[in-house]
Order: sequence, then structure tokens, then C-alpha cells
Amino acid sequence: MAFRYLRRALLVVVPAALLIGGLAAAYALDDPEEGRVGRNVTVAGRPVGGMSEEQLAGVVQQVAARFADARVEVKAPGGGFTTDTRAMGVAVQVEPTVEAAMGFDRRGSALDRFGSWLRSFLGARPAPLRLSVDAAAVHKVVSSQDPGPRRPPREPTIREQDGRLRALEGAPGNGIDPADVIDKLPDAASRGLPITVEVDRGSVDPRFSMDDAARLAREGEELTASGLDVKAASQEATVPPATLRSWLRSMPTDAGLQLTVDAPAAAADLSKLLTKTDPPPKDASFTVVGDQVSIVPGQPGLGCCADAAGEVAGQAVISRVRHRVDLPLKEVEPEVTAVDLSLLGIKELVGTFTTNHAAGQSRVNNIHLIADMVRGQIIKPGETFSINRLTGERTKEKGFVVAPVIEEGKFEDSVGGGVSQFATTMFNAAFFAGLDIPEYQSHSIYISRYPYGREATLSYPKPDLVLRNPSPYAVLVWTSYTDRSITVSMFSSKWVESVQTAQTSESRGGCKLVRTERTRTVLADRSTMVDRVNALYRPGEGVKCT
Repeated sequence: MAFRYLRRALLVVVPAALLIGGLAAAYALDDPEEGRVGRNVTVAGRPVGGMSEEQLAGVVQQVAARFADARVEVKAPGGGFTTDTRAMGVAVQVEPTVEAAMGFDRRGSALDRFGSWLRSFLGARPAPLRLSVDAAAVHKVVSSQDPGPRRPPREPTIREQDGRLRALEGAPGNGIDPADVIDKLPDAASRGLPITVEVDRGSVDPRFSMDDAARLAREGEELTASGLDVKAASQEATVPPATLRSWLRSMPTDAGLQLTVDAPAAAADLSKLLTKTDPPPKDASFTVVGDQVSIVPGQPGLGCCADAAGEVAGQAVISRVRHRVDLPLKEVEPEVTAVDLSLLGIKELVGTFTTNHAAGQSRVNNIHLIADMVRGQIIKPGETFSINRLTGERTKEKGFVVAPVIEEGKFEDSVGGGVSQFATTMFNAAFFAGLDIPEYQSHSIYISRYPYGREATLSYPKPDLVLRNPSPYAVLVWTSYTDRSITVSMFSSKWVESVQTAQTSESRGGCKLVRTERTRTVLADRSTMVDRVNALYRPGEGVKCT
């Protein structure tokens, strides 16, 4: 019985040993020829077995040329997309691919080489195709062409918090993962053209880590530690570290997570820090020559900052600039332009009046000074104008001097004496220009250089002279003077004719009340408006009305 079992075992083992021995002998006799590619090896689907290294290199170069602009199909659950190797930065590396193909049956352990030789009889053996892949290009293509559903990952970033830069963690997205595409490209390419890459759809990790963001935050802290000295025209300032840090952002690039600058935010902060203009803009204005009014165009100024200033300052931070940085300036347009003034309807002389005075008196200084303050004032339709609101109290600090005034019916001396003559002149110009005169007060004693019953005095805070513009056009107040006279003129578009049509007087408690009638005729329809101004005169100095 034992002999029978032994005989059966020998019938199995001896043939197997003979087979293995025969295969080993055949392998020894079939050793690949030196400098030749192994049996049944392929490169991108093309047979190269038995070729010399030179022949193989020629084939690989042809393959590389075909792959230079080859179609790439990315398949994934729910839908993929088609692109090409050029867009993904995929290229065949000729020398490494030749080396990989020549390595068949020649590398690894003896058992590995024997196994490789055995497989050469079973069918084609694809040689690995060595590729260079532009990872950034693959990320860009996948992000833009993945048909979805896709939620891009949020890369870690940095932000200023309480004056310090902090790293903020990113978050995974969802869709086709560019890293999966990169991993599977070589095997897919080795199977030939078109390149078909099959991947799953799932979580997509950020390209960069919290360590990358933390490194960037430390770099930004160091770059901004000393602030930044800046200059815009004649202004100089130092941007504090916390403000600089608020400009910094992180930006994913091919070279890694990099510092960048929020240029619009930087430009806005610089404009708040450097607020002056040098030179300042000059508003458009009116000028008068004789009785002709014209517009003087405005002029732009220069100020901080041009749009490029944010980029200039930001790059100075990132580039470690330590000298004072000159910022590009922008033109600052005037608030009032020639177009604005042209729309006001100020075109012609509509009312003027002149009063005379003796030359060389101290009061003349005050008349001229208040005339300079009022010249160029514009009263828009429906608006009121108050001399006291414009000029404030007449004081020595403003240049006014002591001169005669009438107070409580008596002649006294006071700072600002003489300004009532200006008020009377302006009162009469407004009377004939057709303006309303809602607030005024006549002198308590009649002065012969003024129109009888048609004049006004001025003190602070009362009495005041207030005018209102009832017309549809703005009114320009223009003043001029000589050593012996003061003139107030008003320019607008003429819409009424305003004239004195009557004057009456009556006794009032020992004083005289004078009523002066004015008629305004509207030019458009010839309708009329009649109003009156009043003056109450005492018979002499120190006399009171009863």
C-alpha cells in the first residue's frame, strides 16, 4: 500500500520538477539580448519588443509628439468632461519612458525577472509611460470643467484680528478631485490614445494646509512689524502695522500659498490717512467786469490717491521696502464745476445800487471789509441770505475797526461802524432786483446820503438784513467799491420789473413813519405784486417816539 502511494506522488512531482527544470533551462537559453527590449513589450499601445534602445527612443519620441495635443477624457459618476494634454500640462518624458521599457526582464529579484519572462508569452506587456504633469493646470481644468455637482474646497487663509494675523482653516469641497486625476493619468496614458481617466466623485481636499497658512501669517507679521512710511505730494504719514495687516491676503499659486494685498482696501485706507490736496482743487466761480458776468472754470487739484496706490504700498510691504514710499496721486475734481454754474441761470444784471461816502474815514475800512465777505454769494431759488449769518459778529480779530454808529437814537462809536451803509446799499439792490426782504430795520435817524424811507441798518445779532430769492433762477451778489462809494449788484435772469410806485408818511408818536410801495411786474404774464417797506424816523438825536 505504501509503495502504491509513493508511486503516485512520484508521478506528480517528477513531471513538475521536469517542467520547472525545463522552464528554467529555457529561461537561461532565452536570456534577453543585451540592448534589446523584452518580448511583447508595448509603449502606449505600440509594440516595441526586440527593438534596440535607439529604435525604442524613436518610437517614444513619436508617442510624445502624438501626446502633445491629445484628447483626455475624464469619466466620473454623474458626468465628466473632455480636455487635452496641452491644457493639463501633460507631456511624455522620453528618456525616463525609454529607461522603463528597457528595464523589462532586467530589474528586480531573480524570481521577479523569471515571472516577467513567463508573462511575456501570455500577451502584451505595457511599459509605464513616464509623464510630467502640471498640477496647477490640472486643478484649473478640473475646477472649471467639472460639470458638477461641485463645491470647490476653501483654501486656508489669513486675516487680521485684533491687530494680529491669524491663520484660518480651509474646508473640503466636493466633486472630481484633481489629485485623483493626476494619480491615474500615467496608467491611463500607458494604455494609449485617447487617454481615458476614470475617477470617483467625492470629497476634494484643499491644496494647502493650515501649516502653510500659519507660515504665511508669521511672514506677514514680520513684514509689517515696523509699519510703512508713505508720502503723497507734501503729506507724509506712517501706516501702522495693524492697518498693513488688514490689507494682507493669501493666494493659492503654482509655487504655493503666497501673500498678496487687497489693493482697493489699501487705497481706501491711504485716502483716509492722507486727506489733504496739494494743490487743492479750485471751484468754478463767477467774475464780473462792468455789468457783464462770466464763469471762470474750476481747476482740479492733486490728492491721495490714484487707484494704483494700494498696489504700490502693498508691494512695498511684501518686498520689504524700508524707505518712504511715494504714492501715485489722482486728480481731485472741484466740487463746483462750470457746468454746475451754467445751470443756475445767472446771465445778466437784474439790480444794482450805489451809495457814496467821504474818503479816508475809519468806517470805509469796515464797508470794504464786509463787501469783500459778501462778494460772490449765490442765493438759490427759494433760499434766504442773512448778512449776520454769513459774516458773524464784526470784531477786531476779523479786521473791523471802531467807527461811528447810531445806537438807541444816539451817535456812538463801536467796532464795525459803517457796515449799515453796506446794508442800505444791498437793501436797495435787492429792492430793484425783485427779491423779497423779509427782515430789515431802518436807521432810527434819517441820514441824508441814503434814499428817504428805503434803507436798512445792521448790528449783531440784531438787527439783521435777510433777503429771499422768490425767482426760478439763482442770484449772484457782486460788490465793488472805490474810495468814495460802495456798489452792490445782483445778477440772474430777469423775470420781473421792480420799481418804487408810491411813498406816504404819517406821524407816529412824535416820529415819522414812512411807507414806500414797490410794484413787481412778472415779465412772463405781466401779473403784478405790490409790497411795502417801512421806516420810522425820530426827529432828532436822543428823541424817543411816544
